[in-house]
Amino acid sequence: MAALRVAVAVAALLDIGIACAPQFATYFFEDGLGGPNAYPSRFRSGHYYWSLLRVLPPTWGPVALMSVWVVAAVALLVGSRPFVSALVCWACAVSFWNINYGLCNGGDQIRNSLFLAVAVGRTGAVWGVESVRRRGFAGRVFVPGWPAKVLLVQFVCLYVFSAVYKLVSPGWQTGYVMYFVNHDLEWSLTPNLSPYLPPFAHRLSSWVAIGWELAFPVLLAFRRTRVLCLVMGVAFHIITFLTLEVGHFALYSLAFYVLFVPWELMRTRKTPRNADFSSVSW
Repeated sequence: MAALRVAVAVAALLDIGIACAPQFATYFFEDGLGGPNAYPSRFRSGHYYWSLLRVLPPTWGPVALMSVWVVAAVALLVGSRPFVSALVCWACAVSFWNINYGLCNGGDQIRNSLFLAVAVGRTGAVWGVESVRRRGFAGRVFVPGWPAKVLLVQFVCLYVFSAVYKLVSPGWQTGYVMYFVNHDLEWSLTPNLSPYLPPFAHRLSSWVAIGWELAFPVLLAFRRTRVLCLVMGVAFHIITFLTLEVGHFALYSLAFYVLFVPWELMRTRKTPRNADFSSVSW
């Protein structure tokens, strides 16, 4: 869980620095595309959307809240008060998302779940300021495993239902959807390279994506296919990040995959057999 905290914090800082900062005034100020009254129907009676930017002054509120988000993300990175800093990151992310929800796609919303999992997962047990402070206390720190399991269930549902949705689409059935996406100037980051691939290669990528997403829970359940499944997932999100305009969905998804790295086994192999674990925080 500590590795997840670090990965999510890095993804959040990249999200802020690359996606938000360059066009910040255009995205979130009331004289641009955002502002507290840009999408009033989203906050009408009966809806449960909320944003701190609707109660902060529009002149300096966005800058102040973004500054708080940056500080909280840095605190999360170094492991300082991870419960509080992760909740602050979550509140800031939800606030900026709701004030201009057109900037985020469905995949970007997984960052909200990751922030909550980091908050409740006791992610400061190692690799952070909290673990350094705890060195004077004897005994181990027990970290709950259920946040990681909840994330796993969420990602399984994300992949499987994404595949089911694609299976009912004629464009995905024929495979030509990726051919047109890879040549689209709005979606593709490398449209000048797409013509070098034959049409069948684009179609094959569509079918492989559907097959992998649909088989993800099954492949993950068996030890012999687990590594292949995870390697395909990492490769899928890296290629998506480099070739398609999908926001930072790929970065937050890659942060999720660090849960499967056996950090404890690596540490055990480097530790002498007769080492004293009485004061180690896990």
